[in-house]
Amino acid sequence: MKKWSTLFLVLSLALVVTTSGLQITTQDMSGIFQREMVSTNSSIIIGTTHSVEFSLDPAQSYDLFGWQMIQTLSSGLVQIRPGSQAGLDDIIPSLAESWTVDGSGLIWDFNLRDNIVFESGAPFNASCVKYSFDRNIGLALEDGPQLNIGYAEIINEIVVVSEYTVRFNLSLPYFPFLQLLSCPASFIVDPEYAPIDDFVHFAEGDARASHPNALGPYLLSNWTRVGGSDSMMRLAKNPGYWNVSDEMVDSIIIQFYSSDIALAAALMAGEIDIAYRELSIPQIQSFMTNPDFRVWQYLNPKIQFLCFNQDFYPYNETLIRQGIAAAFNRTYLANTVFHDTVDPLYSVIPAGLEYHKPSFEVFGEANYTYTRLVLGMYGYNETNKLNVNLYFETSSHYPQSTEQALVYEDSLEASGVISVDLTGVDWPTYRMYRNEGLMPVFMYGWYPDISHADNFGFLPFASWLNLGYNLTYPAGGVAQYSLWLEGRSANTISEARAAYHALQDLQASECSIIPLWQGRTYIVSEPKIDGIIGDITNLWFPWLFRNNEFVSSSTSNPTSSETSSSSTSSTHSSSTTSTTSTTANNASDYQLWEFMSVVITIGSIVVILIIVVLTVKARKT
Repeated sequence: MKKWSTLFLVLSLALVVTTSGLQITTQDMSGIFQREMVSTNSSIIIGTTHSVEFSLDPAQSYDLFGWQMIQTLSSGLVQIRPGSQAGLDDIIPSLAESWTVDGSGLIWDFNLRDNIVFESGAPFNASCVKYSFDRNIGLALEDGPQLNIGYAEIINEIVVVSEYTVRFNLSLPYFPFLQLLSCPASFIVDPEYAPIDDFVHFAEGDARASHPNALGPYLLSNWTRVGGSDSMMRLAKNPGYWNVSDEMVDSIIIQFYSSDIALAAALMAGEIDIAYRELSIPQIQSFMTNPDFRVWQYLNPKIQFLCFNQDFYPYNETLIRQGIAAAFNRTYLANTVFHDTVDPLYSVIPAGLEYHKPSFEVFGEANYTYTRLVLGMYGYNETNKLNVNLYFETSSHYPQSTEQALVYEDSLEASGVISVDLTGVDWPTYRMYRNEGLMPVFMYGWYPDISHADNFGFLPFASWLNLGYNLTYPAGGVAQYSLWLEGRSANTISEARAAYHALQDLQASECSIIPLWQGRTYIVSEPKIDGIIGDITNLWFPWLFRNNEFVSSSTSNPTSSETSSSSTSSTHSSSTTSTTSTTANNASDYQLWEFMSVVITIGSIVVILIIVVLTVKARKT
């Protein structure tokens, strides 16, 4: 009897332990990771092929995923309203409740929230703002954000006016200053974890010591790396976040994958709720036709354009550049090479961003009549064709570069008066050729630092492109530079709009570079996921994510003043009713599991009590 009693006791305890929680360990192609299934509060699991490039330190991080994580773990004085065009009217308060700027545009005062504390309990105040900016600017790297964006040239000094008022004295009037402050490189660090003279890097086994960020919507509770590569991150809702809400997801797990194949497989297997980046074009198309998933898409600020080096004849002739511009068929490119996952672009300032004007539409698409007309003025015709030596990179630095080059070749040669020689080189060589001005015509791309027209409008006369066309020569470059300065030093939105619209018209006339296409971001999720909002900043907003498996329908869709009408759209091959039904079934399965867990647990306890009674009786006999 004693042996059987012991056996039943062990089995019953095992049942209790099993039903009290569930942990599943999975392995994917990129390495081993752990996935914890949370059954008592809301959670979302995100998969990505991105990773941290250098660190999560705002003084060093200069990659998209790093900035996304900084925005998740920290806050700035202001932020851009999610889903907006990132204009002046789209700037909303964050750690600063309000702000003023004087008539010169040089003195900005920010009034801070007075009830915010760091994790240690230390108060957040104006001294913390000054420390953050002084530290980050002081640590400026050659390839880092502070140096490349030009913080030291824009900001003269930061002054603590009072405990909760901080002043920025600028060196020059800078109209996009609020957009600069909304950039993750401007976010606040915790002085306790951010040494004044060094960067903060990954610390094995200590997530808190692995970054200097603070005051964001989430805390980094776990950061695991395997073989030096990111494997998993766990985020926990920050109860001290200034805008914390019950609707925010309690826990976010980020799983890292080595390839798009592994990422897509994990989503199909139900191992993750969201595939955030990057899936291939065929994978995206497949998910779009799958009724079990939602595909979210929005314009991003990544652009690609064609450059002319005007030190090579005849590209110093404006009409020649215009004739080439007229021959491009951007719509055909988007359809054939990218399967409509990018948009044709008709301005250096991308669509979805305030002040965008599609000035290059003046040339039309594949306008060979104009191409033949203007090239004919220089003696080029069907028997004496203009030979264009077009360079492209072959290291996958840009998407489908070779395929793009072939389409451009077809488009230009279809004019009948242009012949094209294609030259492909690897990215290091390509960059060297750019720096030395050795490529007469070449493709190039750009991704902005801050979400403002200022960070795009300078590209046609950027000296580092080495085009023989810059802010000092020729007259067209000088005129563009003048309009660009007017835009960045404007006092009102109307002044800025007038300057940037005139700048885009002039750039279409000059054609020193030709905009070609603008990227789109695609995110795939299970139907139960809501609140994925994308915009021209290309950053994520995880505090708006909702998992309808845990949240009631009345709170599953964020519709607060923090969000605005967005360019984000989601597609689902089934009807709304089907989506709701899938979510309801998931919720029903979860509730059934909860009920069965309770029944099994109670039953186990009863069995234990019976065994205890029998054991006592056995000992007495």
